[in-house]
Amino acid sequence: MPANEIRVVRLDFLGALRVTGADADVFLQGQLSNDIRKLTPELGQLSSYNSPKGRMLAALHLQRDALGICIELHRSVLESVQKRLRMFVLRSKVAFSPESEPALGVMGTGAAVFLRDRGLPVPETPLACATANGMTVMRRIGAAPRFSIQGAVGWTINGIEDDWKRADIEAGVPTIYPQTQDHFVPQWCNLDQLGGISFDKGCYTGQEIVARIHYLGEVKRRMKAIRTADCAGLTAGAQTEHGEIVDVMTVPEGGCLSLVVQRS
Repeated sequence: MPANEIRVVRLDFLGALRVTGADADVFLQGQLSNDIRKLTPELGQLSSYNSPKGRMLAALHLQRDALGICIELHRSVLESVQKRLRMFVLRSKVAFSPESEPALGVMGTGAAVFLRDRGLPVPETPLACATANGMTVMRRIGAAPRFSIQGAVGWTINGIEDDWKRADIEAGVPTIYPQTQDHFVPQWCNLDQLGGISFDKGCYTGQEIVARIHYLGEVKRRMKAIRTADCAGLTAGAQTEHGEIVDVMTVPEGGCLSLVVQRS
């Protein structure tokens, strides 16, 4: 991306599920890999929702605001995750409601100036959040400036899904799709290195497997981003001679993909 170029992307390929109710924190604490007690309006989280086998059903970004907790995940798995979470509510006072308006993404070297010109704060560290003028800004993981904004409307869209997808792949942020649900232990996708797992929060779904891998020091697979001359025919979940593909896309230089590989 050229210097000072800004891309504004409509993040409608990402879904958002708002969780509210008196028991929302306790409920999510027993379901997700990160420590909900440390989620604040000023600091979001990367987390995962896992199966009992300790494998990811979704990779999540979490934000807290005055209305509750907002869970962002790929839209293709939103319905299945919501349905599964509902199964475990029982008598807990918890409600789920999909957000109707997608967030916008702003990326590029001029992104900070773009936000300031619109009277918005610019969080400086990954996953830091700030709210102003009815909009919540989260800085995303990655070396290049990139932000998601909840509540933004009326901005000119000049970017596409692939711009955001490529940034996630290059930043090492995994996306889970229907075809890769229940395939990857969180550590295989580096969530431990990205702060997406708490190892002292207590029990949650899949915790036994995740903790065992951590304490035995047996993370034998890791996700890595690579470039290829051609990625024609490659899809998420496909097995290659190097490992299983987490995400893949075509770029002008050829192919950009992340895959889980066996460590030597």
